[in-house]
Amino acid sequence: MANDMNAPWFSGRFAGKRVVVTGASKGIGEATARRFIREGAKVAMIARTQARLDAVAASCDHPENALALVADCADEASIKAAIDTAAETFGGLDIIISNAAIELLSEERRVDQADLEVWHHLIRNNLDGQFLTCKHGIRHLLAAGGGAVVCLGSNCGYLGMAHDEPAYSASKGGIFAMMRVMATDYIREGIRVNMVVPGLIDTEMNAPLQDDPEEMRYWTQGLPLPRAGTADEIASAILWLASDEASYCVGTALVVDGGQASI
Repeated sequence: MANDMNAPWFSGRFAGKRVVVTGASKGIGEATARRFIREGAKVAMIARTQARLDAVAASCDHPENALALVADCADEASIKAAIDTAAETFGGLDIIISNAAIELLSEERRVDQADLEVWHHLIRNNLDGQFLTCKHGIRHLLAAGGGAVVCLGSNCGYLGMAHDEPAYSASKGGIFAMMRVMATDYIREGIRVNMVVPGLIDTEMNAPLQDDPEEMRYWTQGLPLPRAGTADEIASAILWLASDEASYCVGTALVVDGGQASI
């Protein structure tokens, strides 16, 4: 049964919380930022494209609680400046959602044919980008006396099931390992670090698959729940891990994939 976001227990669940969401101009990041704002949080929405980011921020339920900040998560000076601005504007931070990522389906090849520049580009944007987001975000959580971090992974890194995508899979697998180490490093200082692991999700990133009926049949026909998930279904998992309801979750990789990891 889908969550009823109008139910009383959802109302104001994150009231007063100060949140950073990267990759917030589309897909999972956009859905997550909208949900946090709907549930009472102030959200710094970080992405690379100003016009799109401004449009999303302006269309949130409470646009006065959305702060649009342009930054490149893979550039340390850029992401540090954005996170510091968010903390200064909100008077601190409580929750970091490290989501931004890219995928280069048309450019990746199996390892013997792989291009080193494509490898570096994916590792830099996905793994380095999450490392830098966590590095500078966690500094503000430490200053606030605690908080929550949720990283976004992928079944590609969790299961190694994405044929011809070694770089994307390695970047996501690296995030899983980094998350587990951060979880133990920071829990005694009141910071819970966890991860959501999506399967095939109906987002713009996966448009090349969705535009190809044969590809979609290939990826969904063997799933116990044979369809793509939605960005809002992933956002629900992210918000739960970031909430006090998940207070005993530390170093958890919450798989939301229609059963793919179970087969």
